[in-house]
Amino acid sequence: MNITLNPLRKAPDSLQCPSGEGPKRPSFFQRAVALVLCAALFGGVAGGSFYGVNRLLGSLEPDSSDSGSSLTSSVSLTSLSHSSGNSSLDITDIAAQGLTSVVSVTNISVQEVQNYFGQFGRNGRGETRLQETTSCGSGVIIGSDDSQLYIVTNYHVAEGATQLSVTFADDQTYAAQLLGYDSSVDIALLGVPLNSITSDTLSQISIATIGDSDDLMIGEQVVAIGNALGYGQSVTTGIISALDRTISSDSGTTAYIQTDAAINPGNSGGALLNMEGELIGINTAKVSSTDVEGMGYAIPISQVLEVISSLMS
Repeated sequence: MNITLNPLRKAPDSLQCPSGEGPKRPSFFQRAVALVLCAALFGGVAGGSFYGVNRLLGSLEPDSSDSGSSLTSSVSLTSLSHSSGNSSLDITDIAAQGLTSVVSVTNISVQEVQNYFGQFGRNGRGETRLQETTSCGSGVIIGSDDSQLYIVTNYHVAEGATQLSVTFADDQTYAAQLLGYDSSVDIALLGVPLNSITSDTLSQISIATIGDSDDLMIGEQVVAIGNALGYGQSVTTGIISALDRTISSDSGTTAYIQTDAAINPGNSGGALLNMEGELIGINTAKVSSTDVEGMGYAIPISQVLEVISSLMS
């Protein structure tokens, strides 16, 4: 807004003091009085002008008593999300909430491995032997009933297991069993008997809140939680880089959520959460190459809810 100020009235350059009847030379006292009067008049005019300008400019400044006029007091910055129903949470809040619903999964299996220190066979390869191996992954507490606590994970996390166990947020480990799976979508369901879980552990865990992965937007901020490298639960954050990324694998072709949140071995089966702390995806894969960074993939939760429900029932 352009503001034009009227020119200020100029103070007089000189003052003609009244003279007497004749042109006589004024006395020193008269000259002193005239000088004081001139100074007082000049100061009064200048002071009045300065006061008038301050009043005018003051009317243009925000009134600190008006709460609507100060941007710093009325505007707060929050993380943006597509959801209009709930306000976004801070990442620390999402982590604190999400860690209680994410578990570490340990798979002990027996695999056939090459024995390079034994006798070589006809093809120049060592003899094979059976060896117990341990692998780690993640899972998400998805529901419960009167007898079981249900945990969803990737099928490749539980595949071939002779023994499965899960570790909850309180670092307590419990035996789990594979209740069912669908290898075509890389989803498996684990169960932990409720009567085997202590009340202390039950007080520190929670069931994940399900979001809507069909309503996601590219650029939306997300949080990934999982048992990266088997070191225990860790939290990473990023954005949704792309939607409906089609990737072909041995089990078929699936459309994934692509994210640049760090997803590493051990994150498989873990949670991808939106900024409301809702489960929107099951982390499942990443592109591993020295030429590639920040390309992780998650199964959209809305695509597998029906599969999970059928496995639970």
